[in-house]
Amino acid sequence: MEDFIKKILNSIYLTFIFEKRYRFFLEGLGNTLVLTLASFLIGTLFAIILCAMARSENKTLNRLSKFITSLFVEIPSMVLLMIMVYIIFGRTILPVLLVVIFGLSLKTGAYLAEIFYTAISTVSPGEIEAARTLGMSKWQAFRLVMLPQAVETALPLYKNQFIFTMQETSIVGYLAIIDLTRASSIVSSRTMDAFFGLISVTIIYFVIGFTAKKFFDLFGKQKHIKEEEVKV
Repeated sequence: MEDFIKKILNSIYLTFIFEKRYRFFLEGLGNTLVLTLASFLIGTLFAIILCAMARSENKTLNRLSKFITSLFVEIPSMVLLMIMVYIIFGRTILPVLLVVIFGLSLKTGAYLAEIFYTAISTVSPGEIEAARTLGMSKWQAFRLVMLPQAVETALPLYKNQFIFTMQETSIVGYLAIIDLTRASSIVSSRTMDAFFGLISVTIIYFVIGFTAKKFFDLFGKQKHIKEEEVKV
């Protein structure tokens, strides 16, 4: 038993403390958070634009939105990022991190656009017509009638997409960016023991995803509380 404990402690020492290897994990965590948050927020804005184009009365915008959404949904993430890094921005001085954020934002935005469009489509046109009959403007009907229902429908898929975006960042190690997965791989190649590195990365991913879901759940609860206050 004593030998087993010594072996565990030695593995922990080699994985995190020796040569200050914990710095790889800290750098990986920072890059993973930056990639996830930036791509998700920018992707959300991109999705709103695509959704607005899809709902426009202009047929050209409709078709363009569908084409863009289909294009980025169908292209594998790794292929898309490689095209961005090595072809489109290959001769620029832009940092690879920014290029990857741009690529992931396009991918995330395409998925979110479909979620937003579907959520809005679930709202009954009759409710909008009723709101307009009561004297609401088109914007008021959208903000007060359509948007709250669409948000409630989209929120579960929206928070799942955040987790998916975080998982997508695990491939950026192939593009010379040290994320959590890449950090684990680097350390494992030096210690010849992948166990503690992978376990630590797994726990970190879980904590990030769990915290994000709790945040979205809190947002949903606050939304319901406000709605109840309005009804009262």
